[in-house]
Amino acid sequence: MPEPIVEIIAKSIKAADKSFFNEDYIKQAKSVVDGLRKAGLEVVPITPPEALVTYASENIPFGRLRPTDFIRTMYSTMVANARKFVS
Repeated sequence: MPEPIVEIIAKSIKAADKSFFNEDYIKQAKSVVDGLRKAGLEVVPITPPEALVTYASENIPFGRLRPTDFIRTMYSTMVANARKFVS
C-alpha cells in the first residue's frame, strides 16, 4: 500500500529545515512537492486550464484503444503536462 500523503508531506517538511527559528517555508514547500513527486504524485488543479484541455485534445492517441487504455493515456498526458499550463 502506498505511503499516506500526510506522512509524505510531514517527512518532506522535517527533511527540509532543521532550524527552530526563521524557518524557510519556501524551502519546506519545495521539499513537499519533491517528496510527492518521488512518491509518484503530482499537484494539479481540480479544473484543468483551458490551454491544457486544448493540448490534451490535440494529443489524443490515434487508433483503436479500449476505453480503459484511452482514459489512462489521457489522464497521464494531462497530469504530466499540467505544470506547463498552470501559472
